[in-house]
Amino acid sequence: MKSGERLALAVILGLVLLVGGSTGAAAYAWHRAGTVRIAVHDAQPDGSDFTMSLPGILLNTAIAICPMPNDPELNARLHEAAPALREVTSRLSTLPDVVFLDVKNDQGTIRVEKQGADLLIRVVSPQERVEIAVPIESVRKLMRKLEV
Repeated sequence: MKSGERLALAVILGLVLLVGGSTGAAAYAWHRAGTVRIAVHDAQPDGSDFTMSLPGILLNTAIAICPMPNDPELNARLHEAAPALREVTSRLSTLPDVVFLDVKNDQGTIRVEKQGADLLIRVVSPQERVEIAVPIESVRKLMRKLEV
């Protein structure tokens, strides 16, 4: 094999390793970040359904790049709540599946629970049903950002 052919082969193998490694790293990050799911069901006779799933890494990126509001009153409240936020974020992922809030009345139901690696929010009324699942890791990132 000539030296030019060896160089071309080395460049091609290097590119394959670079692309393969990058793809693997992106897939791992996507998997680790989880999935944000939003489902809305309109219970009216001519109602419609809407379901959307997004990679949690998009939410994590949005949390990272969005600026904090410049409101002194809000910042003071967040500073007061920082110890509680820190405690919640440190324990949320280690909790077993649990229901945090379950409110029922004649107008509907609101339920907030931890289910697996997600924080699940369900709102059911006679007109519609809304379900939002957010990865706990994304909730932790948001809580950490609010502490600042």
